[in-house]
Amino acid sequence: MRSTDNPIEAANHFAKTASAEGFSFDFSLQSLESEIDKFLDKHRFTNETSKSEIECKLTAYIGETIRRLYEGEWTGDYFGQSSSYRGPNFYTCKVSIGKFEFFPNHFIAYYLENGKESEGTFYDYLHSRDNSHGLFHDFLGGGLLNIIARENSTTI
Repeated sequence: MRSTDNPIEAANHFAKTASAEGFSFDFSLQSLESEIDKFLDKHRFTNETSKSEIECKLTAYIGETIRRLYEGEWTGDYFGQSSSYRGPNFYTCKVSIGKFEFFPNHFIAYYLENGKESEGTFYDYLHSRDNSHGLFHDFLGGGLLNIIARENSTTI
């Protein structure tokens, strides 16, 4: 990971600035279950720049929250807002939790491109998402939290 594009710092900064808007991004499971969907519902993305900025911020926050909850580690490269490379987060940015590799950018990238109607809510992604609808075909089904637990025999 390059020191100039630190997902932990980006997640902390996002959590702090989003609190000024009334969101409670406190790195808890509850914040993933409720605040991500509220944030996405509130913010309408009218141009590629705002989509890219939100994608970077939410990639960092979601990944960092999952990392903290499951004692994982950031692996690969994270490209933040200051980087001229933003698309690569989809392929390069991941959190490793035991044997499981989580790419926090995937849901956000698909959601911003295809919308809630196609990709569903982040809450569903955490608890029950499967690949029977939408374009999110890299997911095995049953919800992210269930997959992490199944792959590592852990719970939070």
